[in-house]
Amino acid sequence: MSQLDIFDILDGNPKVFFKYGAMYARVIDGIQPVPVELGDGTLYPGEFVSKLGDKKRTSFEMGKGYYLRYCGMVDSLLLFSVNEFVSDFYYAFHYIDRNTLVVGSHKGVRDIRISRLKKLPGL
Repeated sequence: MSQLDIFDILDGNPKVFFKYGAMYARVIDGIQPVPVELGDGTLYPGEFVSKLGDKKRTSFEMGKGYYLRYCGMVDSLLLFSVNEFVSDFYYAFHYIDRNTLVVGSHKGVRDIRISRLKKLPGL
């Protein structure tokens, strides 16, 4: 008997999984490069953020030197790569509305509340 891989359990496109308190998706194709309304602004594919949300408990923030680059959506998932790194693996956030994202982890789900969108200049 072989050991199960996370991809044996989470089948389909996108394949969603959780690690280190974040939610990820493996997407081979089907990403729609569409703008998304977040908080008081609009995020376009290729734009960067370092933090989503305002308060510590209801935000998601990258470590120093790492930035989320918005790539697009598949189903209700917003997909982000890190810096200029290109891969089939993305940070994933469920889009509820312009002010609310939901992210899952092995501990459960939590909301990310966005009132102000803070974009970064291109890297």
